Amino acid sequence: MIPILVLTHGSLALELREAALKISPELEGDLEAMALPWEHEADDEKEKLRKILKRLLRRGGVVIATDMFGGTASNIALPFLEEGKVEVVTGINLPMLMKLASLRKKDLSPLETAEALQKAGQNSIRVASTFLRN
Repeated sequence: MIPILVLTHGSLALELREAALKISPELEGDLEAMALPWEHEADDEKEKLRKILKRLLRRGGVVIATDMFGGTASNIALPFLEEGKVEVVTGINLPMLMKLASLRKKDLSPLETAEALQKAGQNSIRVASTFLRN
């Protein structure tokens, strides 16, 4: 499986990873998190990210999952985008990480993995009263 690196401000990345591992412990080793301090130097964080990616890329590819497009986490991740090796998907949520459990045995590219996560995230958004009415 392509490893996933959750990258967000504050402890959101760490909390999402912890929640995902509580639900699906088998994701240990395939799911990592990097928390950006609220006050940080972008160059320092880019260097930390570069080191993590170097390690993860030994496995063939990686998907970086960030909180929102245009935010600092995405802006730090986007320069590392590399076709076939590094993909970035934004809007990370817990259902996206839960999708990883069903992807573990599949041989997917970083792009295919990111697209599957995107679909899972989008499909998980509901307005309860509308959903329950149908």
